[in-house]
Amino acid sequence: MRRTLARALVLAAAVACLFVLNSFFEPHYDFNSFWGAGRALLQGENPYDYAVILDILAPRATANFNYPLYIAVLVVPLGLFDLETAKNIWLTVSEVLFFASLYLAGRGVHRTRGFALSTVACAAFVPTLIAFFDQQTSMFALFLLLLIYYGLQKDRHVLSGAALALSLIKPQTMVLVLIVTLPRLRRKGLVAFAVTMAAMLALAFGLMPDWPIQWWSSASWLTREAGRAVPTVWGLSWFLTSQYWLGVVLLGVLLATLLLNTEFTYALTVGLLLPVYMKPYDLVLLLVPALARPGWKLLLMLVGASYVLLGYAALWGRGGDVFVWLTVITLAYLVYQDRHSMLGRLRSYRSRLGVERRRPE
Repeated sequence: MRRTLARALVLAAAVACLFVLNSFFEPHYDFNSFWGAGRALLQGENPYDYAVILDILAPRATANFNYPLYIAVLVVPLGLFDLETAKNIWLTVSEVLFFASLYLAGRGVHRTRGFALSTVACAAFVPTLIAFFDQQTSMFALFLLLLIYYGLQKDRHVLSGAALALSLIKPQTMVLVLIVTLPRLRRKGLVAFAVTMAAMLALAFGLMPDWPIQWWSSASWLTREAGRAVPTVWGLSWFLTSQYWLGVVLLGVLLATLLLNTEFTYALTVGLLLPVYMKPYDLVLLLVPALARPGWKLLLMLVGASYVLLGYAALWGRGGDVFVWLTVITLAYLVYQDRHSMLGRLRSYRSRLGVERRRPE
């Protein structure tokens, strides 16, 4: 009992220290948009109206709020606090979720040396640093993805289903995860997904009945311009050809590979290559396959490559699109590790086609 109490006190003190340390950081304009959206909703105003957010935050700068409104489960509570306090809470929760994610990945159950080393490596990963600096939602997504993975591994389908619905706060990176995970959920997991999703949508439509129209109107510029700079096949296509035709080809090829491998981490990695709009901080989600796979090779490769790409971008004036190579490295690693099962499935398809061809004869 005393040991449990001591651990709880140490944990509470650590969280309190994080909260105090976070007060030394300025609110980043990405976070300003989240806080502004929460305050706008509490005031009955349109969070997708940039003028409204600017007025709430004046004279601070901010970005557009370009998220589906069911993310209100995160942003509305922020609006209850002043900006500085809300930022401290947001960063503290993000940091706690980062450590909780590592724990879920199975590397820290006994506070081993491996947990300490993996924590340092994951914290040093460039997308991790960018996610914390920009005060983005990526740590929430990382934790939810690992909850889904953990729930599937431990046969806790209610947990996976609820986390899957909540993870759709990042819809552009979660589509393939949704497609490959739903068929694996048992009835209770599907019910948990449906109930959680319904609650999120009810909250969103209760706060703002026309939010899908407002969201699309606010975010439409992203689909026109953002593909040129994103770390996905679209940014790669634009860099190599100044057009998007290569992205279309790569999209078809990558989706076709899902016929050979529907494993959770593989689908997640493919999904990170496809969005029209994404930023380097979203690539913190590559820690999921790095932590889910045994061994250190992938994690160390990603950390090392992230600094090489950061140096290249700084020296040559490149944008965040260069970080697409982190996802390419992860995909290549997963293909190599899963090559036997993928080849086996390919042979299975070939044999089925051979049978079908012989039948008419």
